Amino acid sequence: MRTPDVDTLQNDPRYRKILELDFSEMTPFVLNNIRGKEKMAVLFMALNLATVIFILVYVVWGITWDHFDGRQVFLQMLAGVLAGSILIIPPHEILHGIAYRLLGARRIRFGVDFQQFIFFVTADRFPISRNELRFLAMTPFTVINAVCIALTATLFTEWALFSATLLLSHNIMCIGDFALTSYANRNTGELYTYDEIEKRKSYFYEKTGVN
Repeated sequence: MRTPDVDTLQNDPRYRKILELDFSEMTPFVLNNIRGKEKMAVLFMALNLATVIFILVYVVWGITWDHFDGRQVFLQMLAGVLAGSILIIPPHEILHGIAYRLLGARRIRFGVDFQQFIFFVTADRFPISRNELRFLAMTPFTVINAVCIALTATLFTEWALFSATLLLSHNIMCIGDFALTSYANRNTGELYTYDEIEKRKSYFYEKTGVN
């Protein structure tokens, strides 16, 4: 099914605007949509909790059996936190940009809101469907987790604590991507969204069924 353009979403009675989200309001939007029993919100919490448990168990096992000492634990975890919360930001946003390109967007811009500590990628007035939003939002999480786990398991097993801490930090930073996907999942029926860069707003529309 072809995604309607912006003019169609704005003017066609078959579509109704259900949310107008200013970029400055992203933090409360994220916090509201990462709670509750929606599957992506639950998955976000479960993955992070499982990673924390793995790190704790791995540290206790490693120290108990003298595979590493407290200094190595500290250094690997510190490096993992820095890599997962700072160094990972450029590849994360580039992957969002690649996903946008694969969907057909051309007017792509990268931005940052230091007040909310939010990094984002937008494609001006480029509507996407619910499934395209899921693909766009979850591409960095999926690719980075898959690559990091594969490399650690096959080539760098001695850096497992660093990798686990990196993934925990990065996955926490993916909270906005999970919240967007959770919001999309909560709204039944056809859903479409696009950004207007000059207005710094995101718009969400649903199909009404009116002919």
